Amino acid sequence: MIKRRVSSISSILVSIPGLIAFFGITVIASILQHALIAGFCFCVFLISGISRLWGMLSIRKVSVEIDANSLHMFIGSKTDVHFSIKNEKFLPLIWLELLLPMPRRECFMPDENFEIASGAFVGEEARDDGMALKKRFSFIMGRDVLEWSGSFFAKGRGVYVVDTMILRAGDGFGLTQSQVTSKPKDIPMFVVYPEIRPVDITPFISMQWDGTGGEKGFIDDPTIMRGMRQYEAGDSWKNINWRMMARDQGININLYETVTPKAMHFILDGESFCNFKSDIHEFEETLSILASLLLRLTEARVLCGLSLPKSKHMPQTDVVATSEAARLLTLLADYDLLSELNEENRSNGEKLEFLPSSFEMLPIMRATRHAGRIYYVVRDAEEFRLRGFPQELDKSKVILLSYNEVSEESVHALGVRCMQLKI
Repeated sequence: MIKRRVSSISSILVSIPGLIAFFGITVIASILQHALIAGFCFCVFLISGISRLWGMLSIRKVSVEIDANSLHMFIGSKTDVHFSIKNEKFLPLIWLELLLPMPRRECFMPDENFEIASGAFVGEEARDDGMALKKRFSFIMGRDVLEWSGSFFAKGRGVYVVDTMILRAGDGFGLTQSQVTSKPKDIPMFVVYPEIRPVDITPFISMQWDGTGGEKGFIDDPTIMRGMRQYEAGDSWKNINWRMMARDQGININLYETVTPKAMHFILDGESFCNFKSDIHEFEETLSILASLLLRLTEARVLCGLSLPKSKHMPQTDVVATSEAARLLTLLADYDLLSELNEENRSNGEKLEFLPSSFEMLPIMRATRHAGRIYYVVRDAEEFRLRGFPQELDKSKVILLSYNEVSEESVHALGVRCMQLKI
């Protein structure tokens, strides 16, 4: 437990100024011999005092834990989250509310057992909009443990970390609500990947092999032999062990270690999607296609790296080529645009300035050092060419991936190979 306090939504009657006021009026009315006023104010003071004390004691020694492993899932998945609420004191709880932080973009939402409450997370526990998921329980006996499970659904891309919870209880009069902020021992993280779509990775593989000397298919390293087997129809004669054949030891095929082409690296210029003409579905579709490419390429044993600019909730991220697709998809799930559309200017038809992402190039250069190809992902090549590629990038390796169709004029002006990012 990190903080316990009387909630701001409690009645003003149980506030410290309210108690002082009614006690003062009681004393003054008694001195002036106004028995009716004194009696009424004393009753209000007594009930308010008992209510405040009851409410503050009710939340003591109450804790909650979440029994749920961190999960990585796709949109449409469902999982059960188990909650364990302990009332470790003898005083029973008349009612109890459990509040969880609101998932960003409502990526991971419960069923109808929870309701959405506003202004729940305030002060140190504040979230972007103060919204929370709220579940109410009634009458929990002293020294009792309440076990409860709820169904949660993956509704959209995002990362949901339950690092803070609020428990709220109160008195039987309904005047006082006290709350405590709790952090679970094991903080679960629920990752909902961008939508995975069927994509054709052939153009990417072809260009990668072209970049390694024109070889087609995976490349056998003739310096590393991992074994032999007998010749079978269709085997290449290049791999026949001629020495053994000359010694009448049969026709055998040398098996060499198979190596994959050099790594690929993707740089996402997220801020290029922030102008008045764009719509959020374009950005989400781009992330979906990019996530699908990364997943299929790693399945094809091609190492992939990823660079994301600074966003609302994370600094610039540069991941060196890896075979861990889950790590790359998690970063795409958590990425948010730094800039936002100005709805007022957009409604007036005023064009907003194109805001390219600001990258620190040194980390990118380190991450792309061993990459065979670098794919720079933007919304529109025509807008992007106004600034051009960062000079530090090797243009012989760079390929522009544009969400919109690329014109020949843009290809000529940029001086690099361009492709349209599509399914």
